[in-house]
Amino acid sequence: MKPKEAYALYILNNLNSNEIVELANEWLLNGLFTDSLTDLIFEKEPEMYIVGPMFEALMEELNIPSLTRLEAAHIAIKRILTRIVNKEIEPRVGASSIYYDVWSEIEEEYPAIKYLGDSLGLEFIFCWLREIWDCRDGSMILYYSDLPRDQAEQKFEEHLIEEAKNWLTKAK
Repeated sequence: MKPKEAYALYILNNLNSNEIVELANEWLLNGLFTDSLTDLIFEKEPEMYIVGPMFEALMEELNIPSLTRLEAAHIAIKRILTRIVNKEIEPRVGASSIYYDVWSEIEEEYPAIKYLGDSLGLEFIFCWLREIWDCRDGSMILYYSDLPRDQAEQKFEEHLIEEAKNWLTKAK
């Protein structure tokens, strides 16, 4: 994970102290070096009140500017949707992560206007995610109800991937 992506997760409360230290070690092994990074890797029992300020200092040393929660959400969404499109994670898993780890963190600040997630352009992704969830738990599905559930779910995943591509195209 790139430092800016990690910073976005940190701002959204989705990066814990142990993960910060693990990332610091990974970055050091990949040739990144700063004073704060060195301090971070020596934290054997990290607590967020210690590691958090060190991580923020690291971001400053890397010239990564402060992010708003909205900017952090967009970075996190872009990372996850890119991983879906590149087939690094299952569409359902990635979209669920966006729903629970990103959307739920900023929903109060950027509430839906008409459809769930529409304030971030996620309404179609969440539409297909809900269809996948409904398909899996036996609830009524609105689309492809003439197909067996496993085939319908496959169609929903295809639509979700297409919407991920659309979102990424618009985000450029």
